Amino acid sequence: MRASSTQSFAPGTGSWLDPSNNKAFLAGAISLTNNGISIYYAAKKSTDPKMQAIAEDIQHAHYPIGPAGKYARGGTMFPAFVFRYNKYPKAAKEYLRFMMEKEQYEPWQAACIGYVAHPLRAYEANPVWSADPQHIFFRDVVKNMRHYGYAGKLGKASAAAIADFIVVDMFGEACTGAQTPKEAAQRAEKRAQRHYRP
Repeated sequence: MRASSTQSFAPGTGSWLDPSNNKAFLAGAISLTNNGISIYYAAKKSTDPKMQAIAEDIQHAHYPIGPAGKYARGGTMFPAFVFRYNKYPKAAKEYLRFMMEKEQYEPWQAACIGYVAHPLRAYEANPVWSADPQHIFFRDVVKNMRHYGYAGKLGKASAAAIADFIVVDMFGEACTGAQTPKEAAQRAEKRAQRHYRP
């Protein structure tokens, strides 16, 4: 028998896409979500007085510390690469170096109020983190984050598995009662095997 807890869901939850939790939060349909700073950013930057009121009421927090004994989280970080086939590798490397300089990087990070995590310790001192008490929770994302393949290897397979929403779909199928937890796990395993071939 498949148990469903959909009576506890906001309408349409089973078919939500990436931005749906943001929209539901800003509409007042939910009051808690596992998210980056994007909801706060949207509310804070809005000229709508209702959104401004929501921004004033938003509180961020670290995840609870679990059995590992330290913080662990996912995060948004955009690594930059210069591929071997690049026709202008010197120019590409120079561009990346230029963009990571304090004069360019700190204003960019301030403009997105810390949405994208910084990869360099020097940017822990960026004034964006002290400009608003709600920003500080995102300063140490890279220090505490786990890559998408954790505790396995990072690579094409882990990237494909996350892009395929395998784990998210597994939880969704079990929580909505579309499948039993065992069936959902078995389906997720089969989907993952397409990427993790021996």
